Amino acid sequence: MTLFHSPEAQLVYHSASDTLYLSYSATRLSLSFRAAYQQALEKMLQHNVTKLLLDLKRNAPPADETEHILQPLAEVLLAHPDRSLFIAAVVSEKQYQYQIGNVLAASTTLPPAQVEFNYFTSRQEATDWLSSN
Repeated sequence: MTLFHSPEAQLVYHSASDTLYLSYSATRLSLSFRAAYQQALEKMLQHNVTKLLLDLKRNAPPADETEHILQPLAEVLLAHPDRSLFIAAVVSEKQYQYQIGNVLAASTTLPPAQVEFNYFTSRQEATDWLSSN
């Protein structure tokens, strides 16, 4: 079921796996990503969905995860400190190297404690990881 759609983003709920899938096809993360991502986080909380697959593989150059992903997540979770969420981000190999380098270099990019956040370069691996949680 499609919950949100714009020229750059689509948010779909898959009932069989109880997972939200946010696909973002623009070449840069921008305000439209933030709006779509905010919708995804709000839908997760409204409908008690604990899994989100972020498909960012088409985005280049690598994004600043703190500004675009973790900061909005932390803001939303302030009102829900007891919620556990699982988020898998599918990124290109270049983005993966960039994000892993940044996470290892700066502890400020760590997600909130109740969030398990993982990067993948394969949609199948991301889906498998979410299925196991």
